[in-house]
Amino acid sequence: MIWNSWVLSLIIGQIGIVLINAVAFVSALKIIRKWDTSSYDPEQIDLERRSELVATIVSWSLVFGILSLIVFERTNDSLVPFIPGAMCPIGVLGQNEFWGYATLYLKIAGVFVYGLWIVINRIDTDVEGFPLTRLKNAYTLALFPFLLLDVSFQVVYFCKLDPNVITSCCGVVFEPGGGQSYASSVASLPPESTRWLVGIYFAVFLALSRTMRFEAKTWGKTLHALLSAVGFFLGMAGVIAFASPYIHQMPALHCPFCILQREYYHYGYCIYLPLFLASLLGVVPGVLNLLLKRYPGARGRIERSQIRMIRFSRISWLVFLVMIFLPMVFYLVQTGGIDLFFGQGFM
Repeated sequence: MIWNSWVLSLIIGQIGIVLINAVAFVSALKIIRKWDTSSYDPEQIDLERRSELVATIVSWSLVFGILSLIVFERTNDSLVPFIPGAMCPIGVLGQNEFWGYATLYLKIAGVFVYGLWIVINRIDTDVEGFPLTRLKNAYTLALFPFLLLDVSFQVVYFCKLDPNVITSCCGVVFEPGGGQSYASSVASLPPESTRWLVGIYFAVFLALSRTMRFEAKTWGKTLHALLSAVGFFLGMAGVIAFASPYIHQMPALHCPFCILQREYYHYGYCIYLPLFLASLLGVVPGVLNLLLKRYPGARGRIERSQIRMIRFSRISWLVFLVMIFLPMVFYLVQTGGIDLFFGQGFM
């Protein structure tokens, strides 16, 4: 499967990211050793110019790294016709379960890892004296092995896909009560309780965040980050447990990948994009709290960034909440209030 055009494009793009960050890795080592903003030596001036150029290139490469999660999904979707038994990317991932899901989870983690670096870089470039440059470059050193791991897992995963091996379709993987897997366990969550839990959790979360102005308090930023992290996993569980069946309009179909397909008008993106955006913008301010005391020169810029991110996070969570419940509302309107799961009036 390595010679598939989608696979080749994804891997070549990821290798490009690794090469760019390899150059950044070498530059970061030199910057960490010799960076001195109090010096006016030609070497320091050269380091500042190099740091700015490398940071710009790395930022755009990490933006592609974030978008590669979508490309990875589309790549797996392109392989569905070649894998017997697969009906969507879940079947492709499931044929090579360890490497497939490990790569997927790495890419999901990458959204947050890369996003944090981009935010730190933006703050550093906006503050006189570049106070976060050493931290940013130390982060660059830590990023490089992560990027290597990402591309290595992808290569192994795609190389191990075998078009002669039958896999399970998403209906089997996400069958409620059909096994001991995580997917089956989440699909087995009671839909009525789960949708109430999701609705109440986010309603209370957003109400507290707004009325108590989490963005104005250090503890509030940390609490918003923790609630956003929990919200990410709860949101994913809600998609599988009740949103996906309403999008499919079939109570037994819980696949979170099929809702990205054309026949469902790619509606899944309307759920996942605000979910990831809200989670990222909600979690990062909590992490930035750790920098406030250590970098007092950047405190004002960090706090302004935290305020903006938390406000956008709230908006994104609200959009997510609307999008995850909209298919249920649409179905109830269509059926005159008949519930998909219980065949009776919605309570």
